[in-house]
Amino acid sequence: MAPVTAASVLASTVGSRCPQGAADVEFATRLDAFTDRHRDGLLAAGVWESAGPPVRELLRAVGEAGLLRAAWAERGGDRAAALWRAAALHRAFARVGNGAPGAALLTHLEVATRLLGVLPTTPVGLVTDALAGSATSALAATEPDGGSDLTALKTTVGAGAAGGLTVTGTKWFISNAPYADHLLVLADDRDGRTGRRGPALLLVPAGPRVGVTTQDGLGHTGLTGAVVLDAAPVAAVLAVGGHGLLVLMRHWIHERVMLAVRMAELAESVLDHAVADAGRRITFGVPLITNQHVRFTLARLDAAVQEVQAMAGQSLRLLAAGACPGGWAAAGKHRAAAVLAEVADEALQLSGADGYRRGHPAERALRDASGLALAGGTTELMLQQIDRG
Repeated sequence: MAPVTAASVLASTVGSRCPQGAADVEFATRLDAFTDRHRDGLLAAGVWESAGPPVRELLRAVGEAGLLRAAWAERGGDRAAALWRAAALHRAFARVGNGAPGAALLTHLEVATRLLGVLPTTPVGLVTDALAGSATSALAATEPDGGSDLTALKTTVGAGAAGGLTVTGTKWFISNAPYADHLLVLADDRDGRTGRRGPALLLVPAGPRVGVTTQDGLGHTGLTGAVVLDAAPVAAVLAVGGHGLLVLMRHWIHERVMLAVRMAELAESVLDHAVADAGRRITFGVPLITNQHVRFTLARLDAAVQEVQAMAGQSLRLLAAGACPGGWAAAGKHRAAAVLAEVADEALQLSGADGYRRGHPAERALRDASGLALAGGTTELMLQQIDRG
């Protein structure tokens, strides 16, 4: 449970996980330099507890540092190395600012940008701008009454001016929506205006017919929003009717793997803090960590964290090979979410009254664990996917 850096983690994997090990160590060194430079400013925990966290500033800084581009692979032989760089990025950001900045980063890179990168009708330059941190997008799929049931869409496709398309409806708890220049909107094409009937995925630019209201959740302060689309013009059809959900189902495997990577590292970061804190706290004249029950509790949690980290690593290997089953990705995310919640709860208890202070690492992780369990599919959906295999 000793503190680690991105560089030390990747250095230990050269030749076994990353086919381009030297390049990845160089990337990890740049990543460590970035987090060190911004730790007390852009990545400070306090600024991510505010109603308006610096999402755009963060993405711009990460993009300008070349970290997003380095963690991206269009296609071909560099895919495996790029995936491990992306994992290193998410692990590093799980260890700064109580892990909060990593939520905006993962949503930006692993959700909207990944989707745009694989869809042939994505406008030229949009992915390049996203990797530079100069443009942001958000996936707008869930709705107020439907929740995780994306087959119950009320958002619909309509006819616009000059033969164009519009979209009308409401989306709910959309990550990064308050900062998005474009929305990837899942909408029901009831009349086949995109070419076929059924759920379609549409690219909608921010504008006067797109209203976004920030929603304050239990964690991830200021990152999610409610979106009202009032005959908003469509810039591109990313997936025609009947194909929108299929695109998302394929994408979710990748997203769930990266969420598991992030949650496993966040759990270890909270556990590291709990171990250090138990060594500092004096109870009944001796350090708290000398209590056998406390030591056994920490050891049990350490075993659980190592378990989900190992599973996340295997998920990345399968993903790099293009052979990660949906049930495996769901199991990894489900287990990582449970371990994070358990670690955060136990760490909070071991911290005593200080653990209930807003902004304490365990308190923040306990809040975010609830949201991370929902991201990319609820616990019940993960169990359903695991059952199907």
